[in-house]
Amino acid sequence: MRMVTYPPPNISVQNPQEVVERAGSLLEEVIKQLTQAAKIEKETRAEIPADREIVLKGDIEQVNRFFYDKGWTDGLPILPPTLKAVEAMLKYTDRAPDEIIGILPPGRGEASVWKVAVNGVMAGCRPEYMPVLLALTEVIANPRFGIQQAGSTAGWTPLIIINGPIMKDLDFNYGQGVLRPERQANITVSRFLRLCMVNIARYRLGVTDMAAFGNNYIPVLAEAEQDSPWEPLTVDLGLKKGSNVITALSSIGTGYHFIVRGSVEEHLRILTQEVIRTLGSQMVYVLTTFGPEWHPVIGLTPQVASIIAQGGYSKNDVKQYLYENARITAQQFEDLLHQEMVGLTIKEAMSRYNLPSDFYESDDPDRLVPLAHNPSEFYIVVSGMPQRNRSFVMAQIGHQGLATSSEIKLPRNWGLLLQNKGS
Repeated sequence: MRMVTYPPPNISVQNPQEVVERAGSLLEEVIKQLTQAAKIEKETRAEIPADREIVLKGDIEQVNRFFYDKGWTDGLPILPPTLKAVEAMLKYTDRAPDEIIGILPPGRGEASVWKVAVNGVMAGCRPEYMPVLLALTEVIANPRFGIQQAGSTAGWTPLIIINGPIMKDLDFNYGQGVLRPERQANITVSRFLRLCMVNIARYRLGVTDMAAFGNNYIPVLAEAEQDSPWEPLTVDLGLKKGSNVITALSSIGTGYHFIVRGSVEEHLRILTQEVIRTLGSQMVYVLTTFGPEWHPVIGLTPQVASIIAQGGYSKNDVKQYLYENARITAQQFEDLLHQEMVGLTIKEAMSRYNLPSDFYESDDPDRLVPLAHNPSEFYIVVSGMPQRNRSFVMAQIGHQGLATSSEIKLPRNWGLLLQNKGS
């Protein structure tokens, strides 16, 4: 691809007239690039080892220095993907090692079962995590997820949510400190995803990863299904309760808060305030630039969820409450809108981006507009310390990293494998 660089300062901090004036000076260079032969550098595949290829023999320090210098790590030490370790992972799947699960942009690397096992070993995953890793790879290979946009300047990182009996089989933490990195399953599965982005999708800082700041990976959020008064996320997604399911979606910005003692309505009121505070600054960007879908994640501890449920609220009732009450004024919406698209009115945005009628019921600048297209967009996940009154709100960034799920397929002899693991 021939490229012409727009001169600094960045286009996003200039007004339209300045953009037109400066772009005009680039016309000659644009014509030159389009009318001369492109310089095509020979693409090398030497950096991508073949399956079963021995790339190095050495001690742990030498292996880590070699992998780091090659750009095959996330910056942290890795476990060497020896043939023995990789083959141990492959025992936990019925799929052939050379099966291609999908192609991961932007580098268009082939995500084979073998490469999943290799990156799983490097991330520190146990062999029995293999079915989860394969399902997660299916998710990020799905065009709906849009893994190629994780290198945008927003610098988002995927949030992974897991449901089903497999959480207990593999010792995922779904209780106190669920988003801390100490539990091996939660953190290494998430690290695996980052290594896939580095080694298969070929993300490179300053080349294919242009995050302005970026975010580190988040431990897997496992839902405390047995402690929840409601049906789990899998049911919200249209799947059968008790299914083993992995879900991934982009995440950016998190608000944590403490819900005071009080009535159910007081809990909901404070939760609504937190939703507005966390999502309010993001929603215009998402609804107008990355619509027409987004899924903010609301995390509730079992205690908070139970108090709300005992007050007669179903999960859908809570979603409806948030949709009706977590709102900002039309003037606030328009002020935020002008940060993204100068001069665009909320009425024009509603027509252009197919926003619901709730966004423009009158010209009153004090009228309230919602933070989502509809109530079902809110994902509510019950997890965390059972006896504490806490919650969190996490924004999702629209069509970048759209919420995508895949059922975790277990090998035929799963029970026997678990029984004999480690032997």
